[in-house]
Amino acid sequence: MDIRSRKLEELIKIKLSLLLIKGLKDPRLQSFITILDVKLAKDGRTAQVVVSVIGSDKEKISVIRGLESARGYIQMRLGKELRVKYIPRLFFKLDDTTEERVKLVHRLEELEKSENSTE
Repeated sequence: MDIRSRKLEELIKIKLSLLLIKGLKDPRLQSFITILDVKLAKDGRTAQVVVSVIGSDKEKISVIRGLESARGYIQMRLGKELRVKYIPRLFFKLDDTTEERVKLVHRLEELEKSENSTE
């Protein structure tokens, strides 16, 4: 992938993160959402946005539905801020690895505490 595409991916990631903080009032998007990655297609017409949500499975599904519902508005806002010929159509994908890592760290901390208490 060329440098221009990488820069556009990073710019979309930043702008989308700011939009989630300031511009979307959908109650489904009030969870802790992190934009992990943006993967632009080779033709630049589509982009996969990988998000992480801390919460229950129900909240995760709700966030993805909220993002899909707001897709048109998000793309319009990106179009106003980015200077590109085509604004990519966004597709949202949930990534659970962050939550799994948090659980693993908590387990390791518990093991360390139990080892220290038995000594």
